[in-house]
Amino acid sequence: MIRNDLALRNANIMTMNSRQPQAEALAVRDGGFVAVGAWHEVAPYAEGISVLDLAGKTVLPGFIDSHVHLTWTGLKEVALDFESAETVDDVQAIMHQAAAEAPPGQLLFGMGLNQYRFPNRQLPTSADLDAVAPQHPTFIVGVTGHYSLANSRCLEGLNLSPGMPGVDPSGLLRDRANTLAERRMRARFTQEQGLDRLHRAAADRAISVGLTTVHALEGDDQPDDPTIQALLAVAPKLPLRLVVWYQTMDVAAVQKLGLRQIGGCILLDGDFGPHTAALLEPYADQPDHRGTLYYTQQEVDTFVETAHRAGLQIAMHAVGDRAAEQALNAYERALTIWPLADHRHRIEHFEIYDETLIGRARRLAVCLGIQPPFNAHFGGHTRLISILGEERASRSDPVRSLIEAGVHVGGGSDSTVTPMQPLYSVYCAVNHSNLAERIDVERALQLYTLDNAALAFEEEEKGSIQVNKLGDLTVLGADPRTVAPAAIADIPVEMTIVGGEVVYSR
Repeated sequence: MIRNDLALRNANIMTMNSRQPQAEALAVRDGGFVAVGAWHEVAPYAEGISVLDLAGKTVLPGFIDSHVHLTWTGLKEVALDFESAETVDDVQAIMHQAAAEAPPGQLLFGMGLNQYRFPNRQLPTSADLDAVAPQHPTFIVGVTGHYSLANSRCLEGLNLSPGMPGVDPSGLLRDRANTLAERRMRARFTQEQGLDRLHRAAADRAISVGLTTVHALEGDDQPDDPTIQALLAVAPKLPLRLVVWYQTMDVAAVQKLGLRQIGGCILLDGDFGPHTAALLEPYADQPDHRGTLYYTQQEVDTFVETAHRAGLQIAMHAVGDRAAEQALNAYERALTIWPLADHRHRIEHFEIYDETLIGRARRLAVCLGIQPPFNAHFGGHTRLISILGEERASRSDPVRSLIEAGVHVGGGSDSTVTPMQPLYSVYCAVNHSNLAERIDVERALQLYTLDNAALAFEEEEKGSIQVNKLGDLTVLGADPRTVAPAAIADIPVEMTIVGGEVVYSR
């Protein structure tokens, strides 16, 4: 990555450094901050380098997203977009146009279908898809990734066992069937599009929204995963920094690549909508069902102990409280056998909590990678009342509760589940549908700067604007602290700077 020397002046700089929270100028040399403060203090360090007068624009440390599926984000740029669909007719209209433009037999691959938008959460059936695209295998991934739809031609090609968990005669796939089908169809579509193209498209999207670092959770649980190989090969050429998580339980495969992180969305369970999130108590609308744990406790224990002993930072997906309990059980066991004070193992999502789970996470120093956009993007916590009951719904998608309990948290988008857009994520945390979970703007910005840097052991080099840290910056068209809370998501990103190099300018 090219590192340019650069100075900024006449700026409204929010440093996120408690010892010097505000500044008006800064200088970057050889990719790192060498001066931060008033212009007369910075000017001697700016001699002979480019100086930008920002005319009062707001400057923040470069945004960091702690949970992005970069390949999926690139796929969304080229896949059929079903995000706006709310009825069967909507889905069929999108498919009809796509089928008219594609030769028979070509895969129609779609993304973004949101179950919560449909009346009574009733999604189209394979027969509905067949009616408009009988000659095209069609596969549509639900927005959360925990369910998908396939038409008859696609189902025939998948050849899933009728007894496999999650195979529904309607064409809806969940559980293990969804995982297997999604992996196969994604691989096929990805091969058609090209991984290099997808990763570059996702990176370009990231810098356009002010991101300078992305935690990329990639690959499948297989050795020599082609997605990981391709991403590591292209990473030095991308205009932003990556923290790569290999989503495998194969410790040797991760060590072979020289990575220090393992996991990410290692799925311990599913999600609330398809009733695959693993709960301690039954679903309100399915009293005989508590969701699905995808692994036994012994399997998770073995993985965590092996990775922990190898010195790797671990992350696992747990939406339901029973899955979170399973993760905490495994972490506690490994830490009892092999104590380590600063491990920063993570649980991703942690969408429903109780005091016992929070207390265990704090005591074990387990970090939580949360996604504030899950609340607003899917209609607020009340959407879950019919599924979880009113009391549990009020404990969903926590933000403030976790922070006040002293648990280390960081903010992500889980792109493509919600938009990879840090200001939208900040907006969601500030405007949480549950008033008890709202946080102020500065604390929300910390989730996407300092907190996320610490989630990857990078707080000494990222997350705040101070001397000797990397010169990564996001320039905004307005100050998030002074605009109306409802307008935070609409603030334009004027410029993104990585290591002193302007990699994006509006």
